[in-house]
Amino acid sequence: MSISLKTIWLVTREYAGIAEAGGVKNVACSLAEGLARAGLSVTVFMPRYGFSACEGERLFTAEIAIAGESSEVVFSALTIHGVNVILVDSPIFAEKHAVYVYTEAESLTIPGAQRGKGHFDVDVMNMLLQRAVLAYASHTATAPDVLHCQDAHTAILPALAKNDPDSAGLFSRTACVVTIHNAGAGYRQTIPGLTRAIHFTGLPPAVLERALFNGNVEPFLLAADYATLTTVSPWYANELTDSRFDHFSEGLSGEFQCRSIPVAGITNGIDYHRYDPRDIACSLLPFSFDPSRGDLAGKYRCRSDFLEWLSSSTEIPGITKFGTLTPGSDSVYFSYHGRIAWQKGLDVLEKAAHIVLDHLDGARFIILGQGDPVLEAMFVRLSQRYSGRLAYVRGYERTLAREAVAISDFIVLPSLFEPCGLEDFIAQIFGTIPVAHAVGGLRKIETGKTGFLYETEGYSHDAAVLARLLLDLAEPIVDASHAVGDGFASSSFGAGCAAVPEYAAMIRHAAETVQTLSNWDSIISDQYLPLYRKIQSVLA
Repeated sequence: MSISLKTIWLVTREYAGIAEAGGVKNVACSLAEGLARAGLSVTVFMPRYGFSACEGERLFTAEIAIAGESSEVVFSALTIHGVNVILVDSPIFAEKHAVYVYTEAESLTIPGAQRGKGHFDVDVMNMLLQRAVLAYASHTATAPDVLHCQDAHTAILPALAKNDPDSAGLFSRTACVVTIHNAGAGYRQTIPGLTRAIHFTGLPPAVLERALFNGNVEPFLLAADYATLTTVSPWYANELTDSRFDHFSEGLSGEFQCRSIPVAGITNGIDYHRYDPRDIACSLLPFSFDPSRGDLAGKYRCRSDFLEWLSSSTEIPGITKFGTLTPGSDSVYFSYHGRIAWQKGLDVLEKAAHIVLDHLDGARFIILGQGDPVLEAMFVRLSQRYSGRLAYVRGYERTLAREAVAISDFIVLPSLFEPCGLEDFIAQIFGTIPVAHAVGGLRKIETGKTGFLYETEGYSHDAAVLARLLLDLAEPIVDASHAVGDGFASSSFGAGCAAVPEYAAMIRHAAETVQTLSNWDSIISDQYLPLYRKIQSVLA
């Protein structure tokens, strides 16, 4: 029997350009648009949050009951780059100021809410989105060939689709996929206790019991009975199915291994055209340059621009600056951009930065992001201790985030565990060399070719190892600080990696590699489409 693959439904809590938080936004958007370019009909389902300016054409309303309470949901539609986007509008989404956590403004008006901490009603939010997909299917009498759910927030949907009396018939021939973006503590959306899970999901006890682990209902274990599990790199897939990595998943890795649950690892791609530094309309940077051709003059002009902004009184909504960076002829710039979270190894970065700053006068650190208040406070203190040498920029703004990466010599990624990571790709595109802990998807970095990886003994994560590497990597730049030519920045802003032949060659190679080998179109045609058809064939 021939397999017909025509329609894909993708369900996500975030999507690039509409509602952004973590790496899920990039995967959801790039995968959807790539599948549309491949000729498939792609529909994305996501909430319409109150902070999003995106609006669609109103379609219809539905009443959806969650945990005994009924909510009216409004469905609206729009088309973006060939993708049909269905926005699920409800007061529980409209009142939120961020995708997953409370903002500072919310913490001042909502009793008990803390900035950077998750929403109290996350279980209801997740279930309402998933039930809304079923309501849409019922109203339109349609179901896709493939239902692809992004992360634990949507991982219960395959079980709902296959067991709900009103939906099971529609979805009987639908192949389901659930992608695990992060199985760490706090990311798995576990439901405490069978009784609460029955109350929230409406699923039969016999269905939920198989997903019990440590007294909680685990969405990924539930999904394994009704969907194919994938994750965002083969290295992380190995870690997810090996009990030796239980400490990063609260024992779920060992449970996957014990139950012989397979997880397919497909490394995320990146859309080079969204970041292309040759075109400032795409890169959002103030000046253009081309790392693949060794043209980095614009990169160092961006550096000058960023340093001037840091020391200026110019304010950006949602951004708070702590500290400035004083330029020097022998300065070496290290950056971190991303969530301010323990998973990212930021306590290790803080300790390593102490060592580097104490031993290298020319060291300059840029930390940009928001998240855990304890870690944020740690970097605020560090910016005060090393005035002019470390700056912490709290918050998120897309243009600023890109510039912080683009102006640096090295981006430092000391994650305790990392499913895939996109910052190393973005750094390569911008001519910045990634330095990363050799875990999970960061292992895609080729040491000495596209960046540098470092190992730590066993599961310890020694800041001294990272600091020693950063000092070693900085040394050639310092040595070259007096040999800056016309093709580089003014010597007052440092020579940069471009002044070191070994680094300059690495920058060119890394930029070419990410552009040619890590594009989404190839990943979709070589891996996702064969996977979808393989799953479909089982249902045929």
